[in-house]
Amino acid sequence: MRRSIVLFAAVLLLAGCGGAEQAAAPSPSSPAPVAGGSWMDGFCGSLIDFAKIGDFTMPDFEQDDVASARRVMDEAFGVFAPGFDNAVTGLRKLGQAPSAEADAARKSIVDALTPIRDEVLAAKAALDAAPKDDKRAVAAAAAAFRQIGSDINDMPDPFQQLETNASLKALAAQAPNCKKLPS
Repeated sequence: MRRSIVLFAAVLLLAGCGGAEQAAAPSPSSPAPVAGGSWMDGFCGSLIDFAKIGDFTMPDFEQDDVASARRVMDEAFGVFAPGFDNAVTGLRKLGQAPSAEADAARKSIVDALTPIRDEVLAAKAALDAAPKDDKRAVAAAAAAFRQIGSDINDMPDPFQQLETNASLKALAAQAPNCKKLPS
């Protein structure tokens, strides 16, 4: 599972939002780059919590220790729920994209992450609603978490357009939030 999360986070890093690649910045007198840079800043800002998923390591726990397993599942959902939810919600709230390519990139990421976000939130809500010592609820949460990892592995690369589109990489170079993402 860790491998799938790391691979998925690596895709994010290759998206050009890491700020490591310098692109020629358009003239500051042009209003379009400023608006595009602002939009891209919101785009990358929406992905900051999502990027934290790549740093998450599932702690070890004893299979027969319900309290320990529950703490681990709570911790996992505490990272995954805001990561996915903030990404989907933030990307949906962005205003007019600066280009068709930017809008297509946003749409493809939202489309890829929304079903997984829904799974994460449903599994977290079910676990939160269960008594702390409910062994079946913890087992169901663990099964849901394994399915979520599988779904992350199976989803198409939502960042393909960001990897291949020079104008989106140039926008990312102008956006402070893109520099906050792991590089």
